[in-house]
Amino acid sequence: MYASLLCVLRVIEEVEAVSTTMDRVFVLDAHAKHGLVAIRSLGNRGFAVTAGSSIRWNAGKTSKYVSRRVTYPKPAEKPGEFVRSIQQELQDHDYGMILPVDQKTVEVVVRHKSQLEEHTNVPFLPYDQLKVGLDKEATIKAARKYDIPHPKSRLSDEIDLDSIESTLGGYPVVVKPRRGSGGKGVSVCDSHEELVRVYRRTLRQHGPVILQEFIPNGGERGVYTMYDRSSTLSGITVQHRLRSRPPGGGASTFRETISDPELVAISDRLLSSLEWQGVAMAEYRYDRRDGEPKLMEINPRLWGSLALSVFAGVDFPYQLYRFATDEPLEQDLTYDVGVQARSLFHDWLQAMERENRLVAMREFFTPSSKPCCYDIVSKDDPLPILGQIGYWLSLYKDSKTDGDGIEPVVVSEATDEDQA
Repeated sequence: MYASLLCVLRVIEEVEAVSTTMDRVFVLDAHAKHGLVAIRSLGNRGFAVTAGSSIRWNAGKTSKYVSRRVTYPKPAEKPGEFVRSIQQELQDHDYGMILPVDQKTVEVVVRHKSQLEEHTNVPFLPYDQLKVGLDKEATIKAARKYDIPHPKSRLSDEIDLDSIESTLGGYPVVVKPRRGSGGKGVSVCDSHEELVRVYRRTLRQHGPVILQEFIPNGGERGVYTMYDRSSTLSGITVQHRLRSRPPGGGASTFRETISDPELVAISDRLLSSLEWQGVAMAEYRYDRRDGEPKLMEINPRLWGSLALSVFAGVDFPYQLYRFATDEPLEQDLTYDVGVQARSLFHDWLQAMERENRLVAMREFFTPSSKPCCYDIVSKDDPLPILGQIGYWLSLYKDSKTDGDGIEPVVVSEATDEDQA
């Protein structure tokens, strides 16, 4: 099966899409589901799209909207080689914009923003401004400064493990690496002994950490925004998580757009104060104890649930292109409320992992009564399903041959919402 699928994918890879366009764009991280959404969005508007990834076989590269495919070194493991590879591609081809979507790729690109902007447009703030969303400690400092509700926290230079129970109000205590996205390296500790052990392990594996009180989950929502060059909010959606993986709280597998003016106002107060430009997502968990939304993180890039934002009528990838090329952004804060999106495979996994599997599977197979789209599956662009299977098989094969501890792809969304 694997060999047959690779043959099909090689044929797809050799086919160049014919496009008469106003510009060419270079979308990185085509293996991520929001990378695929960006490819579809820009391709549908007539752009010639180059799909780039460190993984050869994936959903984004098999989209009908792709006119060129590029494989580059992994930015997290070989940032220098990655940047040189990208620079060469930009020198050889004329691009109106380069668009990374994964957090580590965004960080590497932004660190080399001045070099890359000799050849193309990079739609992100300089690193010193962007790091408020890349570093969780910087996020908490901003929340404190602008009086944004957030979990009680102890930053890396404030940590005293012996007094943490009194300063955070008791256990559980959450240990979070300062850097990284999704749930990677995040642990919930129920006792002092466990905290000491996990704290030391996380420091060793991930570097500096912050400690936070555990917020009982009363619902999770995200505010997804676009700001223009004057730091004026120009586009927005609000999403509510209906199901997540892990089921107790994690990356969304099923979500819906809602109206929440209060949360929009809180987010705009924060991001406007930061003089934000470009895209950002503010993620909140409602505290079951007092009903108050607490800021969990700022995501300074496109997000894993991008498909729902676009389906709701807000084309963030195209807005980013206009932002990158200094075209004016029209302020439009409207979007379709009550539309839904699913990550079909991961929604099935969360159902299998739920305590009451029978109820969970019944929910999974019950058709939505509201307009619904899927993160990857599309009757208008079906081949990415094959590319996604190739991506999973590639990861599984690598985990068997390299012995590097890579988990099979079935856990990818549990640890990072952005992965396909």
